[in-house]
Amino acid sequence: MTYKELFYFTGHCLALDEHPLFRERVIELFADARNIQNSTFKIQNFIQLCSDHLIIPAIYLKLKAHDILKYLPEDFIQAFKEIYDLNRERNQQILRQIDDITAVLNKENIQPVFLKGAANLLDGIYSDVGERMIGDIDFLVKEEDYFRTAAILEGKGYKHDEIYYTDLKSRKHYPSLCKEGEIAPVEIHWLPVRHEHTGQYNAGVVLRDQKAVPEKPGLYVPSDEHKLIHTFIHDQLEDRGYAYKQSSFRGLYDLYLLSKRIDVTSLVDQTGYRKKAISWLVFAQRVLDIPNKFYTSEPRSAKWFCLKYELALTYVRIHNTYISLKIGKRYSIRVLKAIFNTNERLYVYRRLKYSKWYLR
Repeated sequence: MTYKELFYFTGHCLALDEHPLFRERVIELFADARNIQNSTFKIQNFIQLCSDHLIIPAIYLKLKAHDILKYLPEDFIQAFKEIYDLNRERNQQILRQIDDITAVLNKENIQPVFLKGAANLLDGIYSDVGERMIGDIDFLVKEEDYFRTAAILEGKGYKHDEIYYTDLKSRKHYPSLCKEGEIAPVEIHWLPVRHEHTGQYNAGVVLRDQKAVPEKPGLYVPSDEHKLIHTFIHDQLEDRGYAYKQSSFRGLYDLYLLSKRIDVTSLVDQTGYRKKAISWLVFAQRVLDIPNKFYTSEPRSAKWFCLKYELALTYVRIHNTYISLKIGKRYSIRVLKAIFNTNERLYVYRRLKYSKWYLR
């Protein structure tokens, strides 16, 4: 099985609810994998892909829900279950941490709006608390509360060890804050996304349409439409998924789950990036094998995007080399800008002096 075939197989597993007959194909492939010498399906490659995309808990729960686990190797089941159990406990700790942060800020008349994975977790998007792997806790506050919020949390023991590469108001969030004894880093946003993407999706509209989380007074999340927009911008624009032909399975799965609540076609006219949004929706429904679920046609630009993405999946090493060159070019351009721009020069200088940056 090629990497491209494995990628699509993984997508189909995430959307098993839509095509339960695929269950037999999953069972067949895992049975075939026991014949190590002749099988084209390598379990280790599947595990690696799921790990790379941080979807092991989601895959575990999906296989469990469709009664597939009993057909799989015991060591595979045990490994996935252990990771799921650890992630479930971590997410429960994250929820407690969110409650503590909210209580502290509410006392100062600040109502945080939690974003991204934390928002989806709070809003019941997932079937299980342990389904989504979450790195940090992102939340949005009013611009006038931005620095005050950071000072309040720093007064409660949160610290950061990051050098300020640029002026703090040129960033969308405050440097990541950590506290001893707390499970997740915290990122305080005054913008939901970077400046260049705030034309139609900005703090004003997120705060305007925020919704309360039931039984959690003073705690808010974005509307479902805004969760979708944020997922697209983060995955395809800020993480350069569109440019590099890379999509996070976490983002694709969040799109799928949100499609059960809202008409995701609305994304097309809500971001200012119509062609890119359509391409993402079309590619997602191909990978998950749910035709016309997100968008009912395939314009030429979307077909071209999908073709280039499939070429990237087919020629992985060449594609990775191409990405490395693109990233190198981007940093080279920034160094050139530093010659003529004081702020850019300060950014580059501080990064070069910050030893931990080289380890990232």
